[in-house]
Amino acid sequence: MAIEEILAGESKNVEYKENLPEKSIKYMKSVVAFANGNGGKIIFGIADKTREVVGFDNEDVFKKMDAIANAVSDSCEPVIIPDITLQTIDGKTVIVVEISEGRQRPYYIKALGRDCGVYVRVAGTTRLADEYMIKELLFEGSNRYYDHTLCPGLNITDEDIEALCKAMKEQAVKNAHNEEQKASIKDVGRQQLRSWEF
Repeated sequence: MAIEEILAGESKNVEYKENLPEKSIKYMKSVVAFANGNGGKIIFGIADKTREVVGFDNEDVFKKMDAIANAVSDSCEPVIIPDITLQTIDGKTVIVVEISEGRQRPYYIKALGRDCGVYVRVAGTTRLADEYMIKELLFEGSNRYYDHTLCPGLNITDEDIEALCKAMKEQAVKNAHNEEQKASIKDVGRQQLRSWEF
């Protein structure tokens, strides 16, 4: 991770912690939030309000790395395996904990359970997931999405299909950048919709 990226400030994918808190739950919320999203990094040794690099003593930095690895392994369900590395900034050592985007969503804090322990990132903050978000994460974890879910009782007529095909072509024409692109746009038919899994 580049130093510039580390020092750019907190964001949806970066969080600072000045010290390693005694209670791991203070950063475990961010760990599960990153796993439930697009992944991210927690950088220990940087003050979150001032971005001052405080770092850690070389004598106990490896103990802190082990403590983080153990806390993540023991506290999260399904298991999250972080990538933990050291980075030197201005002669000070910081710990970078990288959490990859999870595939078995939703991830949650074991001690809080799935109903109260699922967190997500919203901009540069970590938030408790609501019931709707948990359902969406469950679908994603099973490689299903709401827009791929059947709607029982919904009747689609031939007219509905024709209207959809016409609307899609009209939108494609609007999105074309020039006359050549407009001329190359073909009609959308039932077979095309099936190939797109509509």
